[in-house]
Amino acid sequence: MIYKFLKITFFLIVLALNPGCGYQPLLNEKNQKFNLNNSVISGDKRLGQSLVNKFSKVEGAQNNLLFNINVLKKRDITNRDSDGSASEYSVKVIFNLTIISESNREKILDKSFSQRSTYKASNVHIDTLNREKKIIDNMIDNIAEEITKDLNLIYN
Repeated sequence: MIYKFLKITFFLIVLALNPGCGYQPLLNEKNQKFNLNNSVISGDKRLGQSLVNKFSKVEGAQNNLLFNINVLKKRDITNRDSDGSASEYSVKVIFNLTIISESNREKILDKSFSQRSTYKASNVHIDTLNREKKIIDNMIDNIAEEITKDLNLIYN
């Protein structure tokens, strides 16, 4: 009985003193080696600025970048009810992105990012608009995460 108690106590002490395995994710903001210095937005400027705002300034980053963004937003009615009014919408955002290094004017990334989602219409129009806005904000978050991953892979 005492032997079993000492064994468990020793095991718990070893676990408490172990600081962990040291795992750190490679593709996070701490390891970010680039900085968005400037951006040129065409198309839907509000959505483009929302994307740019997702990138924080990094102190001491060696790679200053210029983002050329062309934004397109498409909203379509995908379903109508029996009296002909819209009951479901589809929204698609497309970001055509060209990233250029400010130091040597070299093209770093030239890629198109797009996402599509559907949502139900509400009885109150403002609720429908709020749903669309929330969905688009989530899409922009996802696209910003994709861009960050691509750039971290380029610079790591």
